[in-house]
Amino acid sequence: MHVNGQSIRPFETTINFDEAQRPCIQVNLDPEPKMLKKAWKDYLKKNYAFKLKEKHSLTNKGFLSAEEITIEQISLDAIDFFTQINSDESGSELNVFARHGYDIYINEKDNPIEYEALHEVLESFMKYYLPTYYENEINEMVELVNSIVSDLDHLKKKNVGKAQKINKLNEDVYALEKEEEVYQLQLKVAEIKLADRKEKLQRIRNQL
Repeated sequence: MHVNGQSIRPFETTINFDEAQRPCIQVNLDPEPKMLKKAWKDYLKKNYAFKLKEKHSLTNKGFLSAEEITIEQISLDAIDFFTQINSDESGSELNVFARHGYDIYINEKDNPIEYEALHEVLESFMKYYLPTYYENEINEMVELVNSIVSDLDHLKKKNVGKAQKINKLNEDVYALEKEEEVYQLQLKVAEIKLADRKEKLQRIRNQL
């Protein structure tokens, strides 16, 4: 499965934790970190009855953890469960890993069953959360598109009204220009007659 050309299937990689590279499962998702972190914490609390808390140590700043917990779907023994969520170019990078004791980290080679179970926890979250996330995104985009279409329609109607007024004004201007031409012609005729009358008056005065 791909979103924006990017695979959203979790894969194994490593992460720097406790000053060493640890095996972890990573997936890149579209939701922003703040939104994704809340959804992930709520999901784990609701479905697996444990709460992730922020780690405040300088070396592991930004990690969420739940230590010495039992997740039967993963292991009957107590484990430490860790998460780190960072922003990336498309949204968020979600890293999940777990360990037995201090330095025994679950990985695909040494703990295939537990690793697969950890993998399934992450995938079950994605199946639960992502459809709702994208449905909400679609609804928001539909509302945005409808709002833009409505604004555009209003603008078009406004422009049509303005254009009609402009056409009417152009017609009025044209009519006034024609009327002005008539008055200009009448003025010329009147000025010619006035000059003629003045000339005749002057001749009569001279003769008398």
